[in-house]
This record gives sequence, structure tokens and C-alpha cells, in this order.
Amino acid sequence: MSETDLTLEIIGVGNSLPPFSGRECTQTLTPIPQGALRRTINGNLVCVGNRGHRKFQSVISCKDKATPALSGIWKGALLKVGCIQFLTQVVPEGIRRIQLEREALSLHLYEDSGKYWLAETAEDRWVLIPSPFPGGFITYHPLLLMVVRNYHLETDEWGLDVGWMLELEEQ
Repeated sequence: MSETDLTLEIIGVGNSLPPFSGRECTQTLTPIPQGALRRTINGNLVCVGNRGHRKFQSVISCKDKATPALSGIWKGALLKVGCIQFLTQVVPEGIRRIQLEREALSLHLYEDSGKYWLAETAEDRWVLIPSPFPGGFITYHPLLLMVVRNYHLETDEWGLDVGWMLELEEQ
């Protein structure tokens, strides 16, 4: 049994979360800024510039009893991150399959009333929706290939707490 849903895999090395290093973590997923918002002469707000990608930046932070195994990891290193932050997509009524925006570690399919439905995953991020699903949502933990921007480690010697923070950007 894992202490967290978070996974950090150093490409070519494996898992980097030793016991007691990943409990009660927090994670943000923020779209990477692209383009700029400008007002037209009529006062309407429009987005101008490059809008060619849909990538995330993330900050993961935690206070526990140990740190992740980040030895040898520096700015630019590649990690496979099993996120604790969920992404959610709308599933319209009558749809029998839907493609997720990102690869999923786990997913939950539920209708507007909150009733949970079983869903089957297929190849290439496709999810098969059971019939007669009345419409609702898919919520899932994405698996992202991310590059290390920065990280820091901290220790409170007398409080016996160890903290860490990892700044990442989707490749």
C-alpha cells in the first residue's frame, strides 16, 4: 500500500519516493502562459500571439520525515510524474467513448448526481463510456513527462521535519 498517489520516476532509474517522503503533499498545475490578452479599440478582450501548445507547469511540496531521492537530479532532468492533482473533462450524454487530454494513472467516471460508473480504458488515452450513461464527468490523475526547473530541500532539526519543493514544467 502506497502512502501517496504521487509518483516521481527518474527516467532510466525508477521511483524516487522512499518511505515517509511523500505524505500530505500538495500540487499545483498551472497552464504555461502563452499569447497575451489585449483590448481591441472597442474594448473587447482578445488573446493575441502564439497559442500553439497546452502544457502545464507544476509545483509539488511536502513536509514529511524524508526527502525524495533526488541525488544527481539537476535543472533540466526529465521525470515522469504521476500527479496527485486531478484533471476533469465533461462527458456529454450519448457519447460512447472519449479521449483524455493526458495519459491517466487512474480515473473516475460519474454523472451529475454523483453516481459512480465503471469505465474501461482503451489505447491512446481513449475511455469507453458504458451505456446508457446520462452525461457527467471523468476525473483522472494525469501522468506527465516533466522537466525539473528547480527544487529545494529543508530540515527543521529540532522539529524533526523535512520539507521539499519541486518546480516542474511539462516537456
